[in-house]
Amino acid sequence: MCGIAGWACPDSCVKRSVLDAMSDAIAHRGPDGSGAWVSGDARVGLAHRRLAIVDLSAQANQPMVDAHGRATIVFNGEIYNHRELRQELQGQGATFRTDHSDTEVLLVGYLHWGLRALLERLNGMFAFGLYDHRQKKLLLARDRIGIKPLYSARVGRGMAFASEAKALLAHPEIPQRLNRRAFYHYLSFRSTPAPLTLFEGIDAVPAGQLVEFDVETGSRTEVQWWDPLEEAAAAPRSREAAEEQFEELLTSSVDYRMEADVPVSVFLSGGLDSAMTLALAGRNGRRLSSFTVTYPDQPEYNEGVAAAERARAAGANHHELPISAADFSDCLPDVAFHQDEPIAAPVCASVFLLSQEVQRTGNKVVLAGEGADELLTGYASWRRLRDMERWRRRLGHPAMRVPAKLASAMLGAAAPWRSHWLEASHRLALGQPLFWSGAMDFAERAKDALLGPGMRDCRGDTYAECIEPRWRRFCRMRSPEDSTLWMTYADLGFRLPQLMLPRLDKMGMAWGIEGRVPYLDHRLVEFVMGLPAQWRGGNDRVGKAMLRRIAARRLPAEFVRQRKRGFRAPVAEWKRDAVGERYGQLLVRFAERTELLRPEAVRALLAHRSSRLYFSLVNFMLWHERFIEPVLEADLSASGNRRSVAA
Repeated sequence: MCGIAGWACPDSCVKRSVLDAMSDAIAHRGPDGSGAWVSGDARVGLAHRRLAIVDLSAQANQPMVDAHGRATIVFNGEIYNHRELRQELQGQGATFRTDHSDTEVLLVGYLHWGLRALLERLNGMFAFGLYDHRQKKLLLARDRIGIKPLYSARVGRGMAFASEAKALLAHPEIPQRLNRRAFYHYLSFRSTPAPLTLFEGIDAVPAGQLVEFDVETGSRTEVQWWDPLEEAAAAPRSREAAEEQFEELLTSSVDYRMEADVPVSVFLSGGLDSAMTLALAGRNGRRLSSFTVTYPDQPEYNEGVAAAERARAAGANHHELPISAADFSDCLPDVAFHQDEPIAAPVCASVFLLSQEVQRTGNKVVLAGEGADELLTGYASWRRLRDMERWRRRLGHPAMRVPAKLASAMLGAAAPWRSHWLEASHRLALGQPLFWSGAMDFAERAKDALLGPGMRDCRGDTYAECIEPRWRRFCRMRSPEDSTLWMTYADLGFRLPQLMLPRLDKMGMAWGIEGRVPYLDHRLVEFVMGLPAQWRGGNDRVGKAMLRRIAARRLPAEFVRQRKRGFRAPVAEWKRDAVGERYGQLLVRFAERTELLRPEAVRALLAHRSSRLYFSLVNFMLWHERFIEPVLEADLSASGNRRSVAA
């Protein structure tokens, strides 16, 4: 895992000093080395920050040029099947200069097979920029699920790209301006739906997309090279066969993700997903380290005892990091900086602090459980929405007209941020899918009540602009009645690549820690997408039934029976302490000075019990202060926060 950046310009204007500035902005992603390359005609420049995990030798440094000078690459991520691909290429006559660099496998594989054929062979997480010297084209590619981040921006007739937006902001021709339309959607999703970002002029390359930039003409084309529904596998003949195949794929996925020349550890909670990951990773006598957070002052959030039991059962070297409310609030400015653009998940602070602990112990790689809930209907809220969808089908749309009017009236009368399930009822009546991939924090009417005069011309339609295109695509390929498959497909397009996975990547990479996600191996995703709803867990009352049955053969029964609690942080309690109240006062001032929010609406929201909505705004405020305009600089320094915002 690393940090990458680059710039292509038809007018031969690439400067090494600009590349170095872009690279310096993401130095935290690669503490083990750096490099840069500029073409002889100054049309293309590539920069790299290295976190050495596979092939630690200097021969594996980047940017990497092939032996004949035909292509140059910068790469962030891991190719887990690089040894098999190297063997295949050698069988076709290819030669290699490194011992086992996966970067060189990408470079040689591209030259032998071409980009699409290479991408289809890869098992891994990746974002890379590759310059083809002969075709004069800069090629960008992002992995299927969007595990590794990738951003791009037009610069005059040229294009720049990077692992993080802050590297692009180091380019003198890219301004730091708020994308107000993106802010409108951020309030719904708690992150920004790609290709939008909160920076005007900077785009996120969507998961499973490749970009081709012609360095001679300045033209850019984008192609979606992978879609989980198009690639869904055929279902086995029986449920038992499906469970057996799922277990084989999960075991293979974990084994692949143990590939490293440095120790691999595990983020461990008290839940099933990480316990299963640890059990599989610890097979064959491997002794791993495991890491968990505890909240000594908030026992209802504390999974320390359960995590320690799972670590003992697996024979792991277990580490606990106690986090207090002060620790949590103190790190928020640094969290906002490293998020790059706001991710309104309070657990970001816990992952940030835990990653620091992983670094302190000398580890570089962690396995995490992201994706299991999304594949196997692990969320109770999904199952409630599924049941509501069933009622809609039974009653039919005409029968829902009266509830529609009632829901609309209640939505108009109620405090807008109390309308979570009323908003779902409203969507039900309108014939829209109930599930908007987490976009239920601020309903459309809540946003109208919250937004200030500075957002007057920037209000959008989250359904029409974000949800509906993916919903229509889903309905063309699958039955709209398969509501849990839609939820998985929606989350693969929104919540996973724009909230869950950036949370792991950016909080880990703030400390040079690589996160790997076994449940999101593309083979597992394609397999689950092809299963009938009743096998995936779509009809279950308890989530992840398939995984529970598999785990029962490998874990103690009490580990399997325990109900899901979720990885949480005590933000509600923090909201009520002195620092939390101070941040609330700052929010009102922020609303007054920026006119993005209505101060009276912010005051009403602060009186409401929802800590999640509150955190969304605090997180945005801290990000805006760091990246857009420091309207609260003096107030923040006096807020009681003991950390300064990262420079």
